[in-house]
Amino acid sequence: MLPGWIGATVALLILIACAYTQFRHIGLALVAALAPLPGYGVAVALHTPTQPLVYLCGFVASLVLTSVIETRICDGIAPAEAAKRSASEMLPVLIWPIALATCAAIVLPLIEYDFAGLLLPFAVVLCGVSALIFTPLALRVLPYREEFITQANRLRERRERWLDALTFVVQPRWGWSVSGIALIFAVLGFFGGENSAAICLFAAVAVLPVILGGLFAIFAYVATRNMWRAVAFLLTAAVLMCLMVWISARIVPDVREAPLAIALAAMPALILAGQSSVFARMGDTVAVATLRGFERCAVPTIFFCLAATLALCASGAFAAAILVACGGCAALMGFPALTTAIYNLFPPRVSLDAYRVR
Repeated sequence: MLPGWIGATVALLILIACAYTQFRHIGLALVAALAPLPGYGVAVALHTPTQPLVYLCGFVASLVLTSVIETRICDGIAPAEAAKRSASEMLPVLIWPIALATCAAIVLPLIEYDFAGLLLPFAVVLCGVSALIFTPLALRVLPYREEFITQANRLRERRERWLDALTFVVQPRWGWSVSGIALIFAVLGFFGGENSAAICLFAAVAVLPVILGGLFAIFAYVATRNMWRAVAFLLTAAVLMCLMVWISARIVPDVREAPLAIALAAMPALILAGQSSVFARMGDTVAVATLRGFERCAVPTIFFCLAATLALCASGAFAAAILVACGGCAALMGFPALTTAIYNLFPPRVSLDAYRVR
């Protein structure tokens, strides 16, 4: 663990380096990594409690939004128009994960009547709002050379070919298999974390897991407006909670950060759930909507989890770092597999009007 401002500086440089690895454009990398910084600076100036997890809640939003805007610019849309359309389209998708992290951060202080801790959710809101505001404003004025657009399109095609290897999870037989593996990890995590720091926290504050589960369920349904995807996300979050129990048995974390760490790890899955629900409401089938959401969110999810894991390790939050890495796997494989399995087990009713030729 690096001390004080050195660790924070190294963590920020890691975010910039990972963002540059994704975009291969220094302007895009700086915007994606630094967009939450104004909100974080305001939080520090107001003497609000801050931690790396707070900044990363804004970073995931800015990274996904930057990726969507970059894709539209590379498709030939003017930067100003691409930023405007992407911001209006992605705001409903990104606002609910930030709200989930905010509510997760406020649960423990409310239960324990820790009024000083109630300022932490305020810092999460500031970082998230800062990311959503400054990302499109900055990207609309950056220069984009033809060489960059050509290189970005080639890079996107190569990454899509690599990510095709993960799309098998939308097939029912593989969806059931991966869902079973997720269940095994959840069981091993829960029973392997006996007497861990997280178990002690849940035992001391028995209502905490119930409230967290309720929050995840509410925000899952609000973000997706679909019961099947909401249940799939809730099961994904449950797996992450069990893994947090197992991790805390091996690496003693700051247990007061556990709710926010679980929410941060679940944010990529909720973003994918919200995005695939948008495509489903546009008329896509379950598999096609999931694949389109995967295509849009997979690359930023991978680079976010890589950057967040390394940055948290530099800050000394090793338990949260491992959990965020697990959250990336849960978003890319666990959630799509659970969605496929749940739709296969409980297919939605279809009215006769759906079969009419229009």
